[in-house]
Amino acid sequence: MANPEKVLIIESDAPFADQVSLALNKNGYETIVARTGAEGMNILTNTQPQLVVLDVTLTDADSYEILAKKQLSPVLAKIPVFLVSSQGVPINMRRVPADSVEEFLMVFHSNSSEIVEKANRKFGHEAVSATSTEKKSKVLWVEDDKLIGTILAKKLVASGFDLFHAKSGEEALEALKQAIPDVIVLDLLLPGIGGFEVLQAVNKDPGLRKVPVMILSNLSKPSDMERAQTLGAKKFLIKAATSLEQIVKEIRSMCVPVAN
Repeated sequence: MANPEKVLIIESDAPFADQVSLALNKNGYETIVARTGAEGMNILTNTQPQLVVLDVTLTDADSYEILAKKQLSPVLAKIPVFLVSSQGVPINMRRVPADSVEEFLMVFHSNSSEIVEKANRKFGHEAVSATSTEKKSKVLWVEDDKLIGTILAKKLVASGFDLFHAKSGEEALEALKQAIPDVIVLDLLLPGIGGFEVLQAVNKDPGLRKVPVMILSNLSKPSDMERAQTLGAKKFLIKAATSLEQIVKEIRSMCVPVAN
């Protein structure tokens, strides 16, 4: 595109925001990512992009209030919005201001393809086709630490993986009901259902048993490693002693696609 459309992504979940941004970039769009609602409104006001992708589940702000503020400006009200639920949270249609949203999207497991498809359709662009050699390996990564989450997620997305991020054992098990990844990267210390329980559930499920699991944890006792191995883990890496490059290398070595 000679003059690429500018897309503002307002999203608190860093891995998902990065994935959407990368997917749009590959299709020729210029993107700006705002991590907070306040930052998003500021960028929206000063930059006036051609499209806004707004997640309904922002952690710091009410997305419906952002829509209402946007509609108060005759200039900003004309900018189309894709309102996205990336965590399965229902969109409260009663709170959506009239004519404020062009597309309502329910996007599961950080799948950005529908957002790109809708953007291409709106602006009349052809999608960038992927060849068979560009097929991405799907990685379900289960980690609740926000700092580690941001750093490692950026590395995995930049390394070409199709990343599904779960912040708890419950989210991981729910994600596995919807899609089977090529690799599972699992922390052991998680809120609610712990990593060992997730590993046990995977090992007991005939449809998931063949999916290789890599433990990425700061637990380093031999008993923890032995237990993980007994429950089916293929690799056990200590967070504090493993570089990002080594993590990516180990994941690549385990990526043997599993038939759905």
